[in-house]
Amino acid sequence: MTLHASAIPETFLAKWQTTTDVMAGIFDVPAGLIMRVLPEQIEVLVSSHSEGNPYEADEKAKLNTGLYCETVMATRGLLHVPDALEDEDWRCNPDVALNMISYLGVPLLWPDQQVFGTICVLDSKKRNYQQKYVELLWEIKKSIERDFVVIEQQEQLEASNAELRLAMRQQEAFSLKLAQSNQDLHAALMRLTSLQDELLRSEKMAALGAVVAGISHELNTPIGNSLLAASTLQSRTAEFAQEMGRGLTRSRMQEFVGTVEQGAAILMRSLDQAAKLVASFKQVADEQAADGRRRFDLGDAVRSALQGLDQAITDSGHRVLCSIGPGIEMDSYPDQLGQVVAQLIANAVQHAFLPGLAGTVTIAAEPDGAGQVAITVTDDGLGIPQDNLGRVFDPFFTTRMGKGGSGLGLHIVYKLVTTTLHGSVEASSSDGAGACFTVTLPLLAPAPMRKPDRAPPAGPIL
Repeated sequence: MTLHASAIPETFLAKWQTTTDVMAGIFDVPAGLIMRVLPEQIEVLVSSHSEGNPYEADEKAKLNTGLYCETVMATRGLLHVPDALEDEDWRCNPDVALNMISYLGVPLLWPDQQVFGTICVLDSKKRNYQQKYVELLWEIKKSIERDFVVIEQQEQLEASNAELRLAMRQQEAFSLKLAQSNQDLHAALMRLTSLQDELLRSEKMAALGAVVAGISHELNTPIGNSLLAASTLQSRTAEFAQEMGRGLTRSRMQEFVGTVEQGAAILMRSLDQAAKLVASFKQVADEQAADGRRRFDLGDAVRSALQGLDQAITDSGHRVLCSIGPGIEMDSYPDQLGQVVAQLIANAVQHAFLPGLAGTVTIAAEPDGAGQVAITVTDDGLGIPQDNLGRVFDPFFTTRMGKGGSGLGLHIVYKLVTTTLHGSVEASSSDGAGACFTVTLPLLAPAPMRKPDRAPPAGPIL
């Protein structure tokens, strides 16, 4: 690191001036100097105000001319020349022309060990310095190098000001978003509470009380994580604001920016998880409308549903094969059937296979000759333990709790199949030998029953 003289704060230059003045007095010499190396010159940065001193501050001399200080900087060690006139190596050095025939100097180094210059004393008479003077010069050197550490820290802080201001603006913007997110979370909790009250009052939906309790439990994790992240960011922001008045290091600023980025990531993941849970819950709680009925070919409907999963299937690394041929005509609800197929495929891709191992999911269909068709979704994965087979369609049952599984996918399948499509669904498996889901549907769906007129509920179900 190399700084121009103008970059050194005046407070340090004044302190070093006092140091050189005192040093010249203690050593009883006319010249006490702090020298500084430049790309092609050496500069008198500080010169003692002592009688007979031929050097003035800001003087510069060319390098490679045999100066005492060049040897000190090259060797990074102490140089003691008692009398240059008696020393063949130093008799012609440029300082002799100024009658400075004795020299004692040591190098000054930046914290990164780059050479800054030297600190030295020169005299017009022969001097053999005792060890205590040498030790004193080393102590003065250490004191100035401690000042270098402070100067470097200040320079780093000044260089970080722009980045710090940017970080503060980003933090302010994030705080606004965070406040809005907290309001949205609070509103979501209020809507959930209202939904729970309405479901409990509704005779038809009374059985979903356990579902409401389950979704509340599931939401507690992402909401709790969001609130924890929010409170942590609020605390770190307050600490950061206090520390600004005392000065901030680059590492402290980077730590704060890292905390903000980590908090933002936690909030985004938690809020995304909460949004997906709420969407799944609404799908479970809403009564499935029996609309969109029409005639269609089963194979075409299934392949159409798979097209919407192309990217997800590709990303999973697994294969999905459809072996349903043409000619299976149905009069039912193709959109709801496509949703059932999509949920079963997603369930297989997410749960059936060990990480890193590619598997295959096969969809087939076979009419039974009695007005029904059996659609099978089979995988060659791990299989389902026998103890879990009877629970896979229960709401909130999942073996991946806290790992992305909400336990609602198969429950949605069960509800769509049994209520809208008027069929049945069952799961079979041998542990370690894959799983098979069989959906049995009528080729001709029954006509929907007309609902009796009833008074509207007291409030909307959100």
